Amino acid sequence: MNDTLCQISKCWKYASSFERILIVDTPDSGLRGDFSKFFEPRENIRTKMLTASDDIYEFLNQLSCFPAELRGKLHLPNISLYTPSNYVLRSDHSVRLSFDFSKDHEQALLVHEQCGGGHDSFEILENLYISSEIRPLVLDRIRHLNGKYCAVHVRNTDLKTDYKALFSRILPEIHTQKLLVCSDDAAVIAYARSFFSSLEILYSSEIPDTQGKPLHYLGGPKNHAIDAIVDLIALGNSEKLFFSSSTRGYPSGFSNLAAHLSRNKHLIQDLLRFPSPISV
Repeated sequence: MNDTLCQISKCWKYASSFERILIVDTPDSGLRGDFSKFFEPRENIRTKMLTASDDIYEFLNQLSCFPAELRGKLHLPNISLYTPSNYVLRSDHSVRLSFDFSKDHEQALLVHEQCGGGHDSFEILENLYISSEIRPLVLDRIRHLNGKYCAVHVRNTDLKTDYKALFSRILPEIHTQKLLVCSDDAAVIAYARSFFSSLEILYSSEIPDTQGKPLHYLGGPKNHAIDAIVDLIALGNSEKLFFSSSTRGYPSGFSNLAAHLSRNKHLIQDLLRFPSPISV
């Protein structure tokens, strides 16, 4: 989710700087659904955001475009290909699916399809609400997290974490009787239940056995983006949040995003449209 938000934020800032309309197409991203299903722009945002549709693509296919090779082809499936250098045109790997963000362009349409994380997601959350469609569900899912609790987030599918060492390290620092455990790996949650036997273990999502695959790659009717949003709010609203770097030497972008909310709890009330700090 963090990667998707970072890429949208990058495009949002560009559209704002050069007075363009931002059109977002996310069903094939980590969200696995339309962006508008999960988030809505705040009322004071000047940059217009639209959700891509067949009608919009029919119109866009008539416009001048960068990269030029995409003109008239935006509606086609599987047009992009992920390579070690990021996304390129499947029919011509020399065509990178992006543009120079440092300058204005004469083309009416600019296309950006890339991956990559960072901290750009921090900024876009300040311009969004959780959508009216899923807000009641999010509130219902965090309702049981009443009182004070600490939280730990462990990414352990595509990114691996030495979670046993992490749990041993944080145990003396947990100052509440309740601990929220969020992970993309069911084995981590099972181990936490055993290791932290003296604490009340809380959960905000049910995690299936993914066979080591990231949740956003799973198929099926369940949309795990909603679980991720619930976890994000629950982690951010904790008294103290714990996480660690992965075995690759850096923490998960989702952990960093949750930590940003934890440090700036007013963003949680803003995302959920509450006038004062939430108490769940």
